[in-house]
Order: sequence, then structure tokens, then C-alpha cells
Amino acid sequence: MRCAWVDGTDPGGNRYARYWHDVTRLDAAGFADSAAKNRALAHDMAEHKSIFFAESMPDGTPIDDRAAVTGALDLAPSGYARKTLADDYHCMVEEGLLLDDAVPFDVLLQHCQTLALKVNAALLGAA
Repeated sequence: MRCAWVDGTDPGGNRYARYWHDVTRLDAAGFADSAAKNRALAHDMAEHKSIFFAESMPDGTPIDDRAAVTGALDLAPSGYARKTLADDYHCMVEEGLLLDDAVPFDVLLQHCQTLALKVNAALLGAA
């Protein structure tokens, strides 16, 4: 795996793994619980992301960010997206960007999946 832009090409990932790392740190600090209960904040965040940071699936299908605030939040990608994220995370750890609090990638994604379940439950009124 190549972690640096040695030949001018993108090795993939673009350090997006930092968002998954940051989300788990925010959860550990207690911010996720209060944020998950704030439906107005959730809707504002989804609206903002869909306008300024719209993304698409590999097949070109737009990602519906608003679905995440209706109990369909998924923070643990699968397939190629998971491998790309894992490689990106490994590179960030290797380059020292996550300092001393980097956990193994599978632990990170398990935390993210648990967090998604908790947020979905809160958005659906079950928490």
C-alpha cells in the first residue's frame, strides 16, 4: 500500500478516515448523546451536507443525506469503500496524524456502528 502522493496520483482515501476517528472521539467525550437527541440539529446538518458536500455512490447514485436523520444512519461502509477507508486510516496512523489515540480499524468501525445504532434509536424516539 502506498501512503504518500509520490508520483502525483491520489492513493485513495484523501484522509477521510479522520472523520470516523473524530466521530468516535466526540462520542467518547459525550457530545454524540446530546447531538443525537437534537432533531433540529440533525436536519440542519443533513441539509448543509447535501448542499455543500454532496456525494455519490460508485455507480453515480446520489447519497441521500437526509435519510440519515430518519433512522437510516450507517457509519460502517462495506466492500470497496471499507477497504479504501481502512487503507486511508492505516496511512493516517502510519504518518502519525492520529497521534497516540488511534485504535485498530475494526475497533474504530465497531464503535461507529454502535454509535449509528444509538443515533438511529434516538432519531426514531426509542432512546
